[in-house]
Formats: sequence, structure tokens, C-alpha cells
Amino acid sequence: MVKEVLIIRLSSIGDVIHCTPVARSLKKAWPNCKITWLIGGVSAELLTYNPYVDEIMVWSREKFEKHLRNFEFKKAMAMWTSLREQLSARSFAVVLDIHGLFLTGMISKLAKTDRRIGMSQAKELNSLFMTETATPCGPHITDKYLGVLRPLGISSVDHQMFLAISEQERSFAEKFLAGEEILPHEKFVVIIPGTTWLSKNWPTDLFAQTIQILCKDFKIVMCGGNAEVELGRKIQEQAGVPIINAVGKTGLLEMSALIARGTVVIAGDTGPLHIAAALMVPTVAIFGPTNPDTYAPLGQGNAILVNHQPCSFCHKVNCPQDNNLCMSRITPQAVAEQVYCMASWSLP
Repeated sequence: MVKEVLIIRLSSIGDVIHCTPVARSLKKAWPNCKITWLIGGVSAELLTYNPYVDEIMVWSREKFEKHLRNFEFKKAMAMWTSLREQLSARSFAVVLDIHGLFLTGMISKLAKTDRRIGMSQAKELNSLFMTETATPCGPHITDKYLGVLRPLGISSVDHQMFLAISEQERSFAEKFLAGEEILPHEKFVVIIPGTTWLSKNWPTDLFAQTIQILCKDFKIVMCGGNAEVELGRKIQEQAGVPIINAVGKTGLLEMSALIARGTVVIAGDTGPLHIAAALMVPTVAIFGPTNPDTYAPLGQGNAILVNHQPCSFCHKVNCPQDNNLCMSRITPQAVAEQVYCMASWSLP
């Protein structure tokens, strides 16, 4: 009999990528199991071609919570009822809640199962909904997520994050780069100008200065979503040198395909940084409010830059000191130096 497993990790982009080792390790341990992943609409694209996930079930937490905030209770209830009907019609050998919220705990209760495994350090009383909680395998976020496999007797795990891109997206990237006169053999650095937190953003003028240093040896491609369009425009204006600006011009997997072609990616702690690491593209990561021991990409092909302050790793969306020194004191020279190191590392 096929074991059906439900993974609940709704968002964000980085956390979904960090969670992919769970599906990969589970599939290696239980080759015949069926893995269904419940995920939000924004991040669902990341699982489209994942060979370790058999079924993607999309449910938008963002839309659900927006309905509640706008007092659109009928719409919120309709979403909840639809999800309940989908889950109650199925039976699962185990539900793995790797989001760890009160909401995802409630969702896990909708599924027919005797085992609901969550994380011991989960927030919002999530553990009240679990039949078991699991301790992390180690200090990194992937260790925290992989810990849920321990109660299943799975001790052999693979930490490598995973993202699959189709030929369609790769073809898009090649055509886009060709249109910008970047040949297949040419090196280019990918700049990710923003993050979802103001405190994790490296100042635009420092990005611009870094680009001025690097443009002598590399072409520069900026990538990001619609929210980073203004940051990208500002960096381009401040740099005053040729930059290929793809910010807001691609879908998530199209951007991933551009990243996959890059020589090195420069970014703060944000989803595209972890996409690059999953694609095994060398990265230079700029960390401040979040702890790189927990969140930075693992492995030799990833350089981490930190400027320690008394308040480092505050994990605040906005800088409590209102100066963002942990980020602004990381210099363009230091970033550029690591880019050259990583570019050499990536050579065959």
C-alpha cells in the first residue's frame, strides 16, 4: 500500500526552497510514497518540476488572511471549506507541518491521519495540534525542517536544496541574454537588489559602487520581482554604467533560469539567494539582521559577509537602531573581492 504524506509549507520563497531537502530525503527513504505538498500561490511555481513531489495542492494563506483583514468572512469561509473538503476526502500516513503556525496546525487537523508531526520550536501554539514534535538535526534552518523525519525513523538525510527548471525557462533565459548581447560563454554577475525586509536590504549606493568595480570584468544582470523595481532603477541610476535590468520583467522560474546562467549571485538574505544555492550557482551573501549560521547557503560555493554589531541578528523587519549599520558597514570592496573568489571557484 502506498504511503501518502502531506507536507505543509505554504510560503515564503526562501523557506520553500529550504524545505525541499525534506521531500528529497523522504522520497529517498520511502521511494514508493506519494508526497503531496500544500503550498501558497506565490511559491507554488517552485515545485512545478520537482521530481520528489507527486502532487501540489495550492492554497493561498495570503488571500485567506486578506479576506479576514477586510472582514470578508464569507470569502474566507469559502476558502476554508474548500480546503477542508479537499483534505477530508484523503487519508495520509503522516502530515508534516513544516510551517509551524496556529493556522497550519488547524489545517493539519483537517487531514485524516493518525500522525501529525511538527517542529519542537514552532510558534503560535502549533504543537497543540500535533501528535508529535521533532527536535532539529542541527543549527541550520534545513536541519530544523529535516528534524520532522526523525520520528519516521529516517536518519539519513540530504541537505542539498533543490529546484528544477524546464527547457522552456532555460530557453527564455538564453533568448533574453542573447537579446542583451551576452553570449553563452560570457560571465555575468547577478544582482538581487532587495529583500522582503527593509533591515535586510544592502544600501543601493553600495550596490552601485560594487557594480562599478565589477563592470570592468563582468557584465551585470539585475533580477527581482515587482516590489524591487524602484530599487533596481535607483541602483542603475547611481551606478552610471551599463546594467541589464530584468527586475520585474520575469516570472519566478524565468528569473531562476537567468540566475542559473549567472557566474556569481550577490544578494541579501532573500528567496533568490536560496534559489541560486539550490541551483548550485556561487553566491556572495550579505547578512545583518538574520543569523547566517541559521539561514546562509551551505557549502564551499557560498561566501558570507557579516559586519558584527552589538545588535546583530536582531531578526527585526526594521532596524531597531534606525541606522542599519550591520548592513551598511559591509563594503563594496569586500563584496567585489568575494565575487572574484567565487568566480574562480566556479571555473571547471
